[in-house]
Amino acid sequence: MQQKKKTADKQQKQTSKTGSPETKRFRLYVTLGVVFGLTAGLYLLIGSAYQKVFFPGTIVNGINVSGLSPAEAQQAVSAAAGEYILTLVEKDENVEYIPGGDIGLYVADDTALQAILDSQNMFAWGAEAFYDKKYSLCIDYDEEKLRTAVDSLSCMDKGKWTAPKNAYIAYEKDTGYQIVPETAGSEILADALLDAVSEAVRNLSGSLSLADAGIYKAPKISSEDPALQKQFALLQSYSDMTVTYQFGSQTEVIDSGMISEWISVSESGRRTIDREAVTQYVKELAKKYNTAYSPKTLETSYGETVTIKNGFYGWMIDKEAEGNALMAILREGKSVTKEPAYIMEAASHDGPDYGDTYVEINLTAQHLFYYKDGELVIESDFVSGNPSRGNDTPGGAYSITYKERNATLKGQNYRTPVSYWMPFNGNIGMHDSTWRSTYGGSIYKSNGSHGCINLPPAVAETIFENIEQGIPVLCYHLSGTEQAYATNLSGDKVSSPSAAPKPEPEIPLLPENGMLPSDIQPPSETGTPAPDTQYTPDGGSAIPETQLPPDDGSVVIPETQLPQEGGVVPDV
Repeated sequence: MQQKKKTADKQQKQTSKTGSPETKRFRLYVTLGVVFGLTAGLYLLIGSAYQKVFFPGTIVNGINVSGLSPAEAQQAVSAAAGEYILTLVEKDENVEYIPGGDIGLYVADDTALQAILDSQNMFAWGAEAFYDKKYSLCIDYDEEKLRTAVDSLSCMDKGKWTAPKNAYIAYEKDTGYQIVPETAGSEILADALLDAVSEAVRNLSGSLSLADAGIYKAPKISSEDPALQKQFALLQSYSDMTVTYQFGSQTEVIDSGMISEWISVSESGRRTIDREAVTQYVKELAKKYNTAYSPKTLETSYGETVTIKNGFYGWMIDKEAEGNALMAILREGKSVTKEPAYIMEAASHDGPDYGDTYVEINLTAQHLFYYKDGELVIESDFVSGNPSRGNDTPGGAYSITYKERNATLKGQNYRTPVSYWMPFNGNIGMHDSTWRSTYGGSIYKSNGSHGCINLPPAVAETIFENIEQGIPVLCYHLSGTEQAYATNLSGDKVSSPSAAPKPEPEIPLLPENGMLPSDIQPPSETGTPAPDTQYTPDGGSAIPETQLPPDDGSVVIPETQLPQEGGVVPDV
């Protein structure tokens, strides 16, 4: 009992010191009320101050006017305007300046500051203190002074301007076609510059980038231009294209660089190939590699070298056909290796164009040689055209037009069958001559042919069996090689007639019915005389296949092609 009493007395003493719980709560409420009241009073006291000055974070024309009255803010903004300088950042990092004093810069409306202050809510100052509030007053300037200042800028000197350049496609040897980007140049758009400077001044901006503001005159075509991209895609196939022409061991290459000069693409994407340039190139090829109608140098079988100036034999490019072919290749856009189209072809591009297979005819010596692959097949005396009658066999480089077995040679008042007919110069050819018994020497001078090369039958047969269309026939004169003797069919030497020779058997003239007796008419497969079919050679150039003689083997020489100067008519 005593213990409990002691505890109760102790609690009573503590309560008497601190008060009851109700008292504690009362005191707490009073304290909070006092604190709140003081805080609210202080907040309102501070807020009331913002009835006369600007909230924290108030920015006017870039000037912090926090805590300033409108009058003080007016002075601050006006002072900043007076000290304002606009920095112009130009091309290549050049800079120029426009001071505010040079353009009469001033604050145009001072009532706007009071309006900003009146819009402030004194009770919201606490929240407004945590972010910036930016305002712009109307800054004005003297327009004439501004224009003068802009016109006086160094960047406005037209003599220093460089024009803008459009993006374009260029060809480089190492990289092919590439798009070269556009460049802005330094040409100023005067009106755009004046507008951009005016706006910057009104906002009291510290600097103005002319490039960012679009002050420089822009190119019309950029590297991203769709039409340019289309052109680029079309030209890409030509970046590494080549056209290689083969001339034996020699080549001529049209590389992509040359092609780039011939091909262009319009803005619409249309490709154009310079036909004139292509034609000129083919002409240059022909000029360099054509050998037809050009002199030939021949190391003769006699050990001496002669130059054969006449004749048509050689290479001749078909310029029109090859021009069309090259245009088609360029349109295709793919590399090729080829030979050009030819009107006439020869044996070789390397060394003499007649190669090492040819008939060598020495008209002075009345002797020929037939070489095949460099090896002598046969040589023989012959009888050529009679110069006393104007039927000389002309010198020159020719080729076998065709060869015909059992042909009939016709002329005015004669018609003669031969077993082996090998024309090489229009109506002039090699053939057998069964009516002759001697060849070579000087027989041709008084008893020669109408221009053909009369051969012993066995020799004609051998040549015929070993020769083909297109084989060169090289006819020339070589003084000092005349033969004082002739040879008979056995190859024995006989004296060459110096006076009028004993006439050879005459070929009968045509009877009134125009037909030869059947004993000298070449028989047909049925044993009956061959029909009298006309064939007219072309008078000196290679005969197309469409003009080859008819199957009956007859060759008719019309009167218009009877022997003239030089003698070009097949004979007996």
